[in-house]
Amino acid sequence: MAYITNDVSRRRTFLKRKTCLLKKASELSILCGVHACVLAGGPCEPNPVIWPSAFDARTLITRSRDLSISSSGDKRALDQDEFLAREIDRLRDQLRRAQRKIREAELKEALMRCLRGDAVGADMDEVGPLVERKAREVGERVDHLNGLLFGGCLGRINCDF
Repeated sequence: MAYITNDVSRRRTFLKRKTCLLKKASELSILCGVHACVLAGGPCEPNPVIWPSAFDARTLITRSRDLSISSSGDKRALDQDEFLAREIDRLRDQLRRAQRKIREAELKEALMRCLRGDAVGADMDEVGPLVERKAREVGERVDHLNGLLFGGCLGRINCDF
């Protein structure tokens, strides 16, 4: 989707889609029993189109604004402070995950330097816990696979090798 650069085409598209938008808002309001309003205006419209009426739209917008302010008990309704707090928490978690990933990559690089023989003392200190953890993970995986291979087949078939 892109901005329509041709003025005539843009105006024609605006008028056609504005009509469709008003019809859809009316249908949504009738079929679903919800309140809706549309404000559609642009550079080619001296006055914006307001549906259902300016008074009804103003009333609905005011009621909606008041409802969002007073509905602190509604878990889905967030004011700007709550939204920003949640967004900050989400971004902090994302930052922590990215930092953890970077640290893992740095440790793997230090491990590779150790394996190549290019390591310095600091690399050895950093790599020790990583090697221990990887060895523990490999041991757990081997135990798991042995349990599947030998523990799972004993009751079904003869496992004599």
